[in-house]
Amino acid sequence: MKRIYYFLCFAFVFTLIGNGTSVYGQFTNNFWVFGDSTGINWNTPTTPSFFVSNVKARGSSATISNSNQLLVYSALYNNVIPNNGYLWNKYNSPISNGDHINFGGWYHDHLFIPNSINDSLIYFFSQNVTSSGPFGLFYSTINFKANNDSGIVIQKNVQLNNFPVFDALMAVRHGNGRDWWLIFQRWYAPNALTPTNDFYIYLISPLGISNPVLQNIGATHTTGGGQLCFNFDGNQFANVSWRGLIELYNFDRCTGNITSTIPIEQEATSFPFPYYNSCAYSPDGTKLYVLEYSQTSAPSYLFQFDLNASNIFSSKTVIDSFTNPDIGIGTLKLAPDNKIYLAAADENFFVTYPDTMFTTINSNLSVINQPDSLGLACDFQPFSFYLGGARTYYGLPNNPDYELGAWAGSPCDTLTVSLSPNPSPEERGVIMQAWFNPEWNMIHVNASKLKGKSGVLRLFDVEGRVVYEREVDVMSGGYFTGEINMNGVASGVYIVSIVTEKDKVQSKVMKY
Repeated sequence: MKRIYYFLCFAFVFTLIGNGTSVYGQFTNNFWVFGDSTGINWNTPTTPSFFVSNVKARGSSATISNSNQLLVYSALYNNVIPNNGYLWNKYNSPISNGDHINFGGWYHDHLFIPNSINDSLIYFFSQNVTSSGPFGLFYSTINFKANNDSGIVIQKNVQLNNFPVFDALMAVRHGNGRDWWLIFQRWYAPNALTPTNDFYIYLISPLGISNPVLQNIGATHTTGGGQLCFNFDGNQFANVSWRGLIELYNFDRCTGNITSTIPIEQEATSFPFPYYNSCAYSPDGTKLYVLEYSQTSAPSYLFQFDLNASNIFSSKTVIDSFTNPDIGIGTLKLAPDNKIYLAAADENFFVTYPDTMFTTINSNLSVINQPDSLGLACDFQPFSFYLGGARTYYGLPNNPDYELGAWAGSPCDTLTVSLSPNPSPEERGVIMQAWFNPEWNMIHVNASKLKGKSGVLRLFDVEGRVVYEREVDVMSGGYFTGEINMNGVASGVYIVSIVTEKDKVQSKVMKY
């Protein structure tokens, strides 16, 4: 499959060594932020603890963490105007240059993906669902270790396409255990009601972000809202929509192809629509849970489908109904304790809640305690998980499964190579990145696994002339991070070089 890459500022092809110290296995889903200042620490899943976050968002949020702490999180703040998303760091402070990120605070419109070759960098993908700002898919790049470990956004709102968006952005780890597939769905302009089944699948790898592969597959949808959720193995996802679509898609994690579909329900053609706004697989992948948010005076519902049934549609079971008109059911999410949690807003109050308004609805999550069990044996307990004094709206973190590993036994399940007796920097896994930041007019440089304690950072033009030079120190563990000021330097292609007493690495970069 031919893929063209958006940026090659990572320069030359990097070889990653399978030595157990790779950067792509360190991230987790153990910290959640959502709603009104809610923070949950799942490091001990059976006894989670709570902390206060800066989020006040009715819909989508996202987090990324390691095994010890929350690293970065995102949401609108105080539900302010669209295209004014914020990024916060592990200290609960705004990340430098992390304001005015393009997303609208819907329900599944942004997420984090770790950079597979640099453990300091994280991609933030976001999409704008409404016409209040520029349509399309965007990415920003965060160095969360820079700025005295407080983080900085070094690229912001880089537009990958300008299509109207289906509110169901999601990603899954590549079968090699290192790279990622990002799935973006098109929607045609509001009220156009043009059916579409367009899936745009991006590869995120050491070479950057690929041009997408387009697949037209499965049933069509005519609405801009719903959710895409993956099963535990990452080889199947479900897609649900606000007009009643429920469909399963089998996915090849090596090729990034949707290989087949399993239709369950088609979109309705007239009002009232079954407003399916969220889905979640059981841990063993045999059950699918779907939320229907009523747009009329009828109850809202939590459904279960048995994916082992000969007729999946006929297995549809009502797990619970929500007759209280103040209950605005929102999002389902599988947690690290292997239970599925349901967030709901208290619609008796406008967003944001008054500071004194704490109710059973907004102070608790509902829980499916045994999601692998069939029917009512799944043990759904509404409003049973107390949030420690924080409150919830409709959304839960829109995180991919950061702990999903390689697809064992597949053609792409390993990245291991053999070292020669005198390995080169590339063979040892030395990684260098250099990229131009037009907002700051500087080149950011990162390197890892360098040998030596000090060296010289140089910038060469294409004719080999030294444009910039300074002495630098290598940090413990072979890490280097620094910048090159490009004021007064013409646009063009340059070579960034780091030479220590034991190593020499270089990377190509373009100033534009």
